[in-house]
Amino acid sequence: MENKKIGIVFGIIAALIWGSWPVMSKVASIQSLSPLDITALRFTVSGIILLPFLVYKSIGMRVIFLKGTVLAIGAGAPYVMLATYGINLSSSAHFGAIAPSTMLVFSSIGSIFLFKEQLTFARVLGIVFILLGVLGIGLLSFERINIQIILGDIMFIGCGALWASFTLLCKFWKLNAWTATSMVSVISGVLCIPFTVTVIQGLPTELILYHGVYQGVFVAIIALYSYSKSVSILGAAKGALFSSLVPPISLILGVIILGESMHNNEIMGAVLICIGMLLALGIYNLKPQFCTKRLTLNKLK
Repeated sequence: MENKKIGIVFGIIAALIWGSWPVMSKVASIQSLSPLDITALRFTVSGIILLPFLVYKSIGMRVIFLKGTVLAIGAGAPYVMLATYGINLSSSAHFGAIAPSTMLVFSSIGSIFLFKEQLTFARVLGIVFILLGVLGIGLLSFERINIQIILGDIMFIGCGALWASFTLLCKFWKLNAWTATSMVSVISGVLCIPFTVTVIQGLPTELILYHGVYQGVFVAIIALYSYSKSVSILGAAKGALFSSLVPPISLILGVIILGESMHNNEIMGAVLICIGMLLALGIYNLKPQFCTKRLTLNKLK
């Protein structure tokens, strides 16, 4: 029982950090940090911290440059750049709802082709709920007829696709989570070093330290460790449940910290997405009614 409580605590920590990321990235942009600045700080800090891990594990240069580069496209600098630019155009609330949910959809589709997984009724129903939730949140964009918001939401769908590619390839290549994360951070960090020098020269030290620690340590390292620890204690299905907390956390923090308004369609969309995630992750093993009736008839015979 004690271990279960610890697993729940770690899962909540991961959800809180990932849920706060779009909001904190929006705060950073308000404080004159560009998406490039945020990306440079995140991966320079995390890359420096995780480089010794790659050295300790003696990961070959061929693996780092080939597989690591592909993974870095999915979860590294391109992903963060796309997300932060999208947040500037749309809102942190939209990112928190759209990116995680579409990632789950793309991952489910990819698993069918790569791992020959069969979609259960619960997962199909969950994906339907997720798509309805994303559509519901996007209704505000169409009401405003704001091209910027629509473009930002499309970027968030792209973020979901990129992160899904990272997730699927890690499983396909059977890579340890820490190894994959280290390669992403180190490769992205090397590419970001020239930009980091510019960031350091042009921003106050307190601002650099604040966002550098949050982006590079909390988001890139602590959140992943907490999530991995939760999964190891509670199991994959229950550990993955905490990802469903990200959309509502982002919506709530967006209102509290950024003063963003929460419309009815966004609330309903977030609720549908949470329900869809619970179903798609297999937390509830639902079966269509006709299957239950057929099983009962067979028993009577």
